[in-house]
Amino acid sequence: MIKSAYKLLIIGFLLLSSGIAFAATVEIEVNWPEWSTENAVIFRDALGNRVTTLNGGTNYICNPTNCFNNAANTPYGPLTFTFNDVPAADYDIRILDNFGDGWDGAGAYVRVRVNGTQVVNSTGPAGGSAENIAFTVTDTQLSVTTQTCSTSSLTGAWSTGLTSTATSGSIPVSMNFAVDSTTGAWVDFLNENMNAINAWSDTNVQGADSLGVTFEWDSTVGAGGEAIYSSLASDGTTGGGDGTTGDITLSFGGRTVYNAILHIDRVGGTSGTTANSARHTITTSGVTLGRLAGPSHFETYSNNSFYRDLFATSSNTESSLDSATGTAAGSVVLSGAYSSVNLALDGGGPEGAGGDAMEYVICVPQADLSLAQLVSETSPAVGENITITLTLTNGGPDDANNVAVNDLLPAGLDFVSATVPSGTTYDETTGLWNIGTVANLDSVILEITAEVTSASTITNEATITNSDRVDPDSDFTIGIATDDLSDGVADDDETSVIITPFISANISVTKSDTPTDYVPGGNSVYTITITNGGPSDVSGVVISDSLPSGVTLSAEWTCASTAGSSCSASSGGLIGDTSVNLTADILDQGVITLTIPIQYSSDAADY
Repeated sequence: MIKSAYKLLIIGFLLLSSGIAFAATVEIEVNWPEWSTENAVIFRDALGNRVTTLNGGTNYICNPTNCFNNAANTPYGPLTFTFNDVPAADYDIRILDNFGDGWDGAGAYVRVRVNGTQVVNSTGPAGGSAENIAFTVTDTQLSVTTQTCSTSSLTGAWSTGLTSTATSGSIPVSMNFAVDSTTGAWVDFLNENMNAINAWSDTNVQGADSLGVTFEWDSTVGAGGEAIYSSLASDGTTGGGDGTTGDITLSFGGRTVYNAILHIDRVGGTSGTTANSARHTITTSGVTLGRLAGPSHFETYSNNSFYRDLFATSSNTESSLDSATGTAAGSVVLSGAYSSVNLALDGGGPEGAGGDAMEYVICVPQADLSLAQLVSETSPAVGENITITLTLTNGGPDDANNVAVNDLLPAGLDFVSATVPSGTTYDETTGLWNIGTVANLDSVILEITAEVTSASTITNEATITNSDRVDPDSDFTIGIATDDLSDGVADDDETSVIITPFISANISVTKSDTPTDYVPGGNSVYTITITNGGPSDVSGVVISDSLPSGVTLSAEWTCASTAGSSCSASSGGLIGDTSVNLTADILDQGVITLTIPIQYSSDAADY
């Protein structure tokens, strides 16, 4: 057979992996009945990198050494080659035929499946002409969000090791590093400094103290080779199987934190002309990844993973904003509330070159919120109005959002009104003061007016109930009766005031009599008016009036009251009685009126 010019059939496709960003599984099935010694099948990315290291570096999926028994015109196929963890990018299936006799033979085809879905099914044109086929599997990169964290809360120097520790402001931080087998390792725990590039959400991260560590997931060439974009054996029966995965567990001394920020430097690298990178994926339920900053080759995905673009090779191992001259760097927020969060690590890159030296800086947003309470009168009279003033102060260093306070008035205090700061609301039925955002070093004040309705001792409690920042010296998730941090220091996220009311009523009594002349044996009527000038309601007021000598009741006395007040009896007494006795309950500003008919004795000796 005379070998003439190469013919090339190209099947092109775009792979944007769904699910985990470079966890797409690509299966390439080849059936070529008239396979011959000059034929080859190559899986390549759009930059010309061959996505395999099979067969002693020839980088072919199929060539005469592994797909052909070296006997001329021996039929080949079908055979399927599987590649796991293939990243999002454009790819080509290139089919070489030096002789130019094309895909001769009945039943010839090349099929490509991505995550089990067939995206290419080519039977090839007659005569071996070129063919291009494209397809897309979608994926979503994260857009930029915002999250602030004070520079004062950046971690500084680390105590290094498999468990490395530092502090973020007042919050302890630990990073625990683990691998799933002895074939991988975390090594080179060092105190380093971040590069001087503006790749992070806080410019002060440039040059900041950092924890440097190297993750090795595939440091030796496995038997038979592996596909380059995988941390595990990825090319079926010929895979080396020497890759590993790891974990980073971030914890915060038992404190629940909110939206911690991870600044990372020197992600990914290069081996020859092919890039590699460790991949971080959040695996803690309820925690999601947010992108804050980084160049385009720092890739962040909606499946909670981030890594360096594997198709942007670098000329050195330090980070750069230019993908051609450096590795990746950036900032992400681990959004949620948690006391620890886990990042799963794996990696992609050339076989035997699976290692990534990275640097970390952590920033835990925090705000020292305090709540103070002032009562206008702690010993008020029952019936009196008092003013409760709550002052919420943010001592920083960060702004706090979603801040809420609860002050549900206890029994003995009836809500009258509230003076509420602009942009906040107070619900007297639940006690919720919904504040929202409180800037660093700012304060907001709520005034509640309440009427004292009981003479019993009253305790008014108010507590902070929500914030999106950890408080360095208290914990709003712990009740008012407990020392939040078990440190013996009074918690400033709660306040309690004791109110000791007393009864205070201004009781006045007037007596009136209409006649001006009094005739022995005659009759008259006089009235007694009892008025409560407040502020307290009074009950069980004893009313007693003794008639003078010679004067007796001529009929029953009667008692009337204004609304809400009452007499113990509406009438009483007998003809001839010499006194009037009853009790009354009199509201603030209430009035009791007694009408008493009398008779004057006709015997002068009675006077």
